[in-house]
Amino acid sequence: MINIKERNECKYDKVAVYLPPRKVELPVEDKPASLFAAKAAKPNVFQVASTSSLSTSRPAADEGDDIYKTNPAFVSIIEPIANKFMPLKELIGKLRLLGLNVFPESDSDSYVSVINKNHKLEWWVYNQMAMASTCTAFSYSHWNAFVNDEMKIVIGCKEQLIDQSTHDDDLRCIIFTSELVGFTDVCESSQEFTEASTFTDYHSEFFHLARDKFSPEAVARIMDASPLFIETVNQLLSSIKPLTYA
Repeated sequence: MINIKERNECKYDKVAVYLPPRKVELPVEDKPASLFAAKAAKPNVFQVASTSSLSTSRPAADEGDDIYKTNPAFVSIIEPIANKFMPLKELIGKLRLLGLNVFPESDSDSYVSVINKNHKLEWWVYNQMAMASTCTAFSYSHWNAFVNDEMKIVIGCKEQLIDQSTHDDDLRCIIFTSELVGFTDVCESSQEFTEASTFTDYHSEFFHLARDKFSPEAVARIMDASPLFIETVNQLLSSIKPLTYA
């Protein structure tokens, strides 16, 4: 995850690779070896008498904490620069030096197999995503291969006001064209994608679609977003080009 930092009167121009803090493993209390030992054991003076307002069990670990167990190699590489805010160009340079080059060159799509997309449309979609990034979760959609139309880009979309992981079932597919943007009735887990479901709700821009379908709080975040923040997110998306290879 990439975080963007507030600086100088709500202006955002620094980014960082986010790693969640490591969870401290609580010691497991030794259980008595026998029933007689259990009767002889003294009660813990710090034991909570009632669990109506406070639980004595360890809360479940955040999903982000799993990265330390599932991908320790990545963590060991990224930890030296994780959670340190810096200009986008500096972050790109450091990631490349670490061997994490997720920033393709302008002609990289000529050397790999990709689903052709109109470059002007893709650039416009990055603008739309950046504009709504303060309140929206976006995701890759495998339906791009099914649609296979360079003038249509399909992505997953959901209003999200807190930092948390999302699932395919939570995200509705949204289609961008050069003229319209609209929700569909399908998600990533749907059995089929039918053109009849396309553009059940549509507008000329994602902002107008969000005003119609998102909560007032989400719309307020879009309205309050700094132009510098939007431009920084736009540059980040344009540097990674996630839609080119989706």
